[in-house]
Amino acid sequence: MPLPLSYPGLRCVLEHLEAVKRARIIGRSPVLQKVDKTIPLCLKNLHIKRHKLTINNLSIEYDKDEVKFKMNEKTISRKGLESREDTIKKLVHFYICGRSITRVDKLDWGYSLLPDRVMPVDLKLSINSLDAFSREDFETVLPFIDPHSFPLKTVIAIPETSIFDNQIVKSAETLIVNLCPLILYFINVRMATVEDLKKLKNKTVIFQNLWVMRNDIILLIKHQMETKKATGTTFVITTDDKGFIKKMLREFEQAFGEYRSYLDGVNERFLPGSSRFSIPINNESRIHVYAIEDPEEDGPYKIIVKPVPEIS
Repeated sequence: MPLPLSYPGLRCVLEHLEAVKRARIIGRSPVLQKVDKTIPLCLKNLHIKRHKLTINNLSIEYDKDEVKFKMNEKTISRKGLESREDTIKKLVHFYICGRSITRVDKLDWGYSLLPDRVMPVDLKLSINSLDAFSREDFETVLPFIDPHSFPLKTVIAIPETSIFDNQIVKSAETLIVNLCPLILYFINVRMATVEDLKKLKNKTVIFQNLWVMRNDIILLIKHQMETKKATGTTFVITTDDKGFIKKMLREFEQAFGEYRSYLDGVNERFLPGSSRFSIPINNESRIHVYAIEDPEEDGPYKIIVKPVPEIS
């Protein structure tokens, strides 16, 4: 007969147990409920939306007097509940609150709820990545992030000028900029410009399907050439539209045609037949520009704008 787990062993198992499974087990054991809140909770994903809460693979949608739980293509509905606000409070408290530590790999905070009505003021999340929609969302979520989380590994945001000035965005290792063109018809976005790109100090900035900012990248490179100062940031433009990549490379040819290069020694899967560039910035650095194809990703076509040291 196997020996029971020691208390340290039990803590270790619960801490690394998938969060939804852990909640089910804890809910059936009064003994475990006494120690559950003292054990760190680890979440892969936590999405907090106006009408939806997602914890890993569990999706909880709430609307007036009904709550729907969806997981693994199964849906359970509960009706006749109290107000939506009270329901959300109970869900958040049950799954997240009152713990010594809650670690979240990716926090998605879009169209978020008002914290003074729903989110506990003492909630602190230790996160790696943040996906927030607007400037207001960044301001709202900040009090709930453990300061030890900064700088974040990844931040996902829309290309709005006020967001690019946010310290959370500027300090992240990787910034992913995304904007569905349809959003422009529903909200008023003051689009970031080359002046905003000049301020970025991120190690990598990824533009997803952002055709509206393609000229700003060219202007940024020209600015670096004129000032002879490299930003040190690698810019990546991703898309599933091969035609867009070809069009942008033609624009690079018009701007930097004299710097076309085979880029010998660069270990990348170049897009066949595409132009490549090696653009000098100063005596110590230059910028490589090239297109690659990565079939395993959603945006398989990429243009890479990468600063590299000058080889003497």
